This record gives sequence, C-alpha cells and structure tokens, in this order.
Amino acid sequence: MRNFFYIITFGLVITLAYWAYQENVKTQTAMKKSEELQTELGKARAKLAVLKAEWAYLNRPERLIHLTNLGFDQLKLGPIRASNFEEFSRLNIRTNNIKWSSSFNPQLSQSEVRLYNND
Repeated sequence: MRNFFYIITFGLVITLAYWAYQENVKTQTAMKKSEELQTELGKARAKLAVLKAEWAYLNRPERLIHLTNLGFDQLKLGPIRASNFEEFSRLNIRTNNIKWSSSFNPQLSQSEVRLYNND
C-alpha cells in the first residue's frame, strides 16, 4: 500500500512540475510580447512627436502667409475677418432664388444664418 502512495505522490509531483514549467513558458512568452509591444509603442510615440513637430512647422503663420501671397492671383485667399460675413436678411436681389427651409435644423432661425461674402 505504501508503494501505491509513493507512485501517486511521484505522479502528482511530476504533474505539478510539468504544470509549473508550462506556466513559466507562458509567462516568459507574455513578458517577451509585452516588451515587444512596449518597444513598438515607444517607436510610435517617437514618430508621433516627429509628425507633431512637422505639423507645427508647416502651420507656422508666417509660412502660411507666404504661401497665400504666392498663390493670391489664382486662389484669392486672405485672412478671415468679421467683415467677410453678412446677415441673411441683407442678401442681394440676385440671390432671391434661395428658399429658406428649416427642415435640416429646426432650432436654427433665418436670422441666425450668416453667409460668406467673397467681395
């Protein structure tokens, strides 16, 4: 009977050792994958920082002003001012074919609409 308990105990120890080895392998694999993801995340953050710096460089006001001056003949771009907008009620007669409909946005009244003036 004692030999039977030794065999059972030995089998249990071998089973637990195999389970512990499998858990160790899974843990090491997960840690390696985590390190790879952290490295990839660091690279992505570095790329994002470069892209943000490039975006800030490209959107400098003096650069944009220079670009609008270069293409002013074709594009007629200029800074947006309050004088570029007019009241809806002050539209010219030539735009009388515009029919007001508040079906798109019922909370918006006709007096709240402002149109862009290209002149």
